[in-house]
Amino acid sequence: MASIDFPLSSRPGLSDAEGGGRLINAFVEKLGDGARAPVSRRRVPGLARFADTGLTGPRAFRHVGSLVYGAYRDALVRITEDGAVTNLGPLPGSKRVTIARNNRAPIPDAVAVTEYGAYTLSTGGAPMPLALPGDLPAPNSVAELFGFLFFTAGNGKCFASKVNQLTFSTLDTTTEQARPGGLLRAIAFRDELFLFGPSGIGVYGGPAQETGFPLARVTGIPRGLVGPWAVSGHEEGWSNELIWVGDDKVVYRLNGYSPVRISNHDVERDLAAAAKVDPESIEASAHLVAGHACWVVSMPGRTWVFDLTTEQWHERASHQATRWRASQSVNAFGRWLVGDTASTGLLEVREDAFDEDGAPLRLRIESLPSAAFPSRIAIPRADFDFVLGTGRLTPKSTIRDPQILISWSDDGGRTWSNPLRRALGRQGESRTRVNVLRTGMSGPQGRQWRIEVSDPVYVALLGGAQAVDLRTE
Repeated sequence: MASIDFPLSSRPGLSDAEGGGRLINAFVEKLGDGARAPVSRRRVPGLARFADTGLTGPRAFRHVGSLVYGAYRDALVRITEDGAVTNLGPLPGSKRVTIARNNRAPIPDAVAVTEYGAYTLSTGGAPMPLALPGDLPAPNSVAELFGFLFFTAGNGKCFASKVNQLTFSTLDTTTEQARPGGLLRAIAFRDELFLFGPSGIGVYGGPAQETGFPLARVTGIPRGLVGPWAVSGHEEGWSNELIWVGDDKVVYRLNGYSPVRISNHDVERDLAAAAKVDPESIEASAHLVAGHACWVVSMPGRTWVFDLTTEQWHERASHQATRWRASQSVNAFGRWLVGDTASTGLLEVREDAFDEDGAPLRLRIESLPSAAFPSRIAIPRADFDFVLGTGRLTPKSTIRDPQILISWSDDGGRTWSNPLRRALGRQGESRTRVNVLRTGMSGPQGRQWRIEVSDPVYVALLGGAQAVDLRTE
């Protein structure tokens, strides 16, 4: 029997006929020596509810001390390790927010920058407008480094607070002007300050200076940022890899001070389409689960995930949506937490969750075409190698007989057959066979297979094989 080739990375192609297989809510993990397959294609980690904020429109999260600040539409909440949520009061606005803190002891100062200006945050009351000298520009982002708070502005200026204070001097300012366009975002990474503009990045570092702007310019990177929210990887607890969507709609990973392209053409086409409508709709985040460091970029209609562990891309899509429902992420309390665009929940990314806060998490894997162009092939039988016997009956699950759906396309992925339902096996039933018989003859474009599983059980596809009868007529 001939092997059915499943992709390592999702490649839908510009047209159906050019696709190289898809992984939607599925990712690849390399298996050890001696395993019966080199890789396993598994369902992505699901989402479990950690807390209910009672609010919609997540804007930002930041772990500060023993709590998480959560910015939502027109509100700020405090979240503690036990999942308790306290509404601290209004934080005007609905757009994304940046939150930074200094190192003041015993309680650090925390500041948020919104579309309406900067606010100081406290654990026991409503956010208050931050008083800035009148000759400083209105900030559009904030980051912290070495106890300083650094604010960027659209005119290209960056100004700093005094160390571990919320006081300012107009002398503690610099202007990043190597490239035009002003500044979009400040990111602290690798003990350096990266000032992102729409056409370039200024890097600042070195020992803190006592007078003037605290840091010295180290170098410039001739690659900008497509939108203010399209950068991630600097988060505490992640993999120390800064990744962003450049002004050319290409995803870059920082290598030293050089941007290295990691996106493929499918990712770049989606980014270009989103940027054409609204660059601020492109948002990046990161999370780490089961040893997989995942960098996520979401936009209207699509979510792409780059797995740094395997250096492969896969797609995520939530129930009745074409993109992932998660927005923003924070590493807190030994968990990776994300905001939810579909409910009022604060959710945790978990390997042992097989749904998304109770909603189905549909795995879809589409194979590469099996073709002998221009000949057609008859396929009397196809077998699929799954981890079997995953049905379970627990207080949280009544999926005793999990099912998979198998369909196929003989015209390059334009149309698909009605799916056939097959059992994955009850708990402990490892002798179940997953196969389909007498599925007819392909077109000259060959045969593609589609695997789908919605039942909330562990799913892992190890491979497949098909009997092939070449027809020349």
